Amino acid sequence: MRISQLFSVFLAFSELLAVKVLYHFEDDTVILPCGQLSNETIIWQGPVNYSTYGYGEIINPKLSKSTRLSVIHENGSLQYNLQIRHFSSEDEGHYKCIRGGSLKGVKEEFFTLTIGTRPINLRIEEEDSQNIVYGYLNRVLKLSCTVIHGIPNGKLVWMINNKTLEEETSALLVYSFKPKQEDHLQNYTCATKSDISQYSMERTVQLFVFMLPIVSISFNKTLGIPEGEDLSLYCNYSSNHEVKELKWEKMFPHNSQLDERSPYLNIKSINRQNAGKYKCTVTNMAGIASDIVTIEVYYPPTIHVTFEDRGSYKQLNCLANGVPDQYIFTQWEHRSDYSDLIRYLPDNGIGKLILPNTMGETDRHHDRGFYICHASNNVSLNGSNSFIRGEFFLKARGKPYFVTSNNNTQYGIKGQHGHLTVDFVSFPEFKNISIIGGDMINSSDNYNLETMRIVDKVYNKTVYVNGSRLVISMNIKNENDFRSYTIKLSNQFGSTTFNISLRSASCPETPEIMKIMPRESKVIVQWRARFHGGFPQSFFIQYRRRDVQYWNTIPVSDPRMHIDSIDGLTPRTEYFIRIYSKNIKGKSNFTDVILIKTGITNDSDSENLVFLVLIVPFLIAIGVLYWQYKKGNLRALERTSCFKRQPINNEVGIEGVENNVNEMQNNIEQNPVAQNLDVLVYSSIDRRAHLSIGQTVSYSTTPKKKPNYLEKRKVNKASVGQASGTVNTATKKGPDRLSYIEVSFEPNPNEYKFYIHGSENRTNYVDIDFSKKVSSYADSHRESDDDSIPQACAMQNYE
Repeated sequence: MRISQLFSVFLAFSELLAVKVLYHFEDDTVILPCGQLSNETIIWQGPVNYSTYGYGEIINPKLSKSTRLSVIHENGSLQYNLQIRHFSSEDEGHYKCIRGGSLKGVKEEFFTLTIGTRPINLRIEEEDSQNIVYGYLNRVLKLSCTVIHGIPNGKLVWMINNKTLEEETSALLVYSFKPKQEDHLQNYTCATKSDISQYSMERTVQLFVFMLPIVSISFNKTLGIPEGEDLSLYCNYSSNHEVKELKWEKMFPHNSQLDERSPYLNIKSINRQNAGKYKCTVTNMAGIASDIVTIEVYYPPTIHVTFEDRGSYKQLNCLANGVPDQYIFTQWEHRSDYSDLIRYLPDNGIGKLILPNTMGETDRHHDRGFYICHASNNVSLNGSNSFIRGEFFLKARGKPYFVTSNNNTQYGIKGQHGHLTVDFVSFPEFKNISIIGGDMINSSDNYNLETMRIVDKVYNKTVYVNGSRLVISMNIKNENDFRSYTIKLSNQFGSTTFNISLRSASCPETPEIMKIMPRESKVIVQWRARFHGGFPQSFFIQYRRRDVQYWNTIPVSDPRMHIDSIDGLTPRTEYFIRIYSKNIKGKSNFTDVILIKTGITNDSDSENLVFLVLIVPFLIAIGVLYWQYKKGNLRALERTSCFKRQPINNEVGIEGVENNVNEMQNNIEQNPVAQNLDVLVYSSIDRRAHLSIGQTVSYSTTPKKKPNYLEKRKVNKASVGQASGTVNTATKKGPDRLSYIEVSFEPNPNEYKFYIHGSENRTNYVDIDFSKKVSSYADSHRESDDDSIPQACAMQNYE
């Protein structure tokens, strides 16, 4: 048998066994798939003469191209795919996968690999050098695409926006269609398509469509113009290419060409003989287009608006008079005194408007204002809007009302002058104003009235209206002035009221320290809150050691509690203490600075011992003296007193302290017996003694020495325990050391003078002036204490 016959037999056999012919470009990576049908090992064979390429996953090492071959298999998979890298002519030929199995026809799978070539010379016949193809609107256009195919022979495809228009297995593909207006400047693509690649070559052209001009003289095909005015027509046209000709024609009584070649047609002082149809014609490469307009010479209407009050309803009439006597009425406009648009109201079609009765609006004479109608007979004045307007001002009347822009809540600041402000409308004018609240009932001296433009919401539209502004002046003395006030206005139609709630808007007032109780390593502080300024306030305790410049701040977690403690202090150490409060407006001033000294121990037994040893005998002595006084034995009391008769204040204690610290502040409570004394009290200052007489005065005279800083010393008025004032007075001055006695007074005597007498004949040594103010404690370290200055609170007055 000859070789050609053998080849024919092989081809027939290949077709019988469904040989897969595959094309790949050189240097591609080729993968031939083969799936296992049984447990037998797959064998790959290939050119030449079906040589064994692979057994299972093993590649035949004797092959010259074995390094480019591999069998791809994943564990658990039945696929044993042959991979050929860097595909070349050496790899062309027939491949076979032997899979095993019971059926002979499925035991083997055949493949034929062939090197493919790419197509060349892809062209679009109609394109120019700018890749543009030209066509005419609604005329047949043919787009021709040619190519020299490669191997295998592929297809040609026409596409637009990735959408296939036409496809054919040929070297020439012609796409015929009639371009539409939307096809102008669209991109058309011709591409090759084969089994090797989807689109291996492509070429794109842009379609330029020649279109007829678009001509428009006027949106309205019939135009009315007042007689005697100048007529100006404009031939508005568009063309996507050059225009060859533009001309105007008059189409009555016979067609006649006008001597106009521009888009404008102007007729001076038009008259009725010029009425008729006018035609504009434009010509370009694609053809001719034109537009016609009819000119009617009319005179516009005049508008007159009348008002009818029919009791149950109110009616406005828009009366028009013109030629032609056919009118179009638009919706009515309701505008405020200042021409602000309030609402649109529908016309009934013949120029009449019935005002609706709207509860809450009409009774507040919100119907007041301008009512504007528009009518047209399609005649415009000098090119303006053909609708002519007419207007009528409706003067609505009724009881006064307060405008919606008023604030029911207004703000002021305690201790300052403020005012309440309300705007209202009253037609006719009001007769009486009543102000109810505080001391301002019917007081005409407390307010000012000004007629002005005010803001109101009329029919749900915010506009300006004519009204009046009432400003009520007031002096905000205390918290009781922050309350509700009622303003009542009356005119001949009735009266109306408006409520204003005046609220505070300021920083809180400075709190007041009531008691400070030192312990060994902490201090308990109790204070009294003052006016909060109109907002929730919180409190802050500040403290520092006397020899330290900077303050520590402790925020009080619960603003309802007016007692807190400072923990972690050093025993037997002097500390400055102050408090301030804060709200959303800012901070209050600081309280006066208080100097305290922490104790030795906070053991309750020690405190009880001190009470038994010191306080109880003292109370007994006071009781005996008081009993002697009641019996009339005054001398026994005078021997222990250096004061003239003065009342003893029962509210707050006065104490004397040594070196700015009174031991009573640390350990000794007030004498309850002495608090009730109302006798002539004298007490001698004995340098060996420490004495507290009720809540009037206490002192400590234990000799102590300090450097003489007298020239730099400042006097501090502060509150210790229940005492709120301390005066430091030097009693002896040496060259460089100073001995001194400190005496604390509180409250200020209000009926008797306070004196310091001599011990023998009660000679007045010192007069105490309680009207003077003193600054806080100071020593050489306080000069750099900048943050101790009370912070001013910036307040804003609200209207």
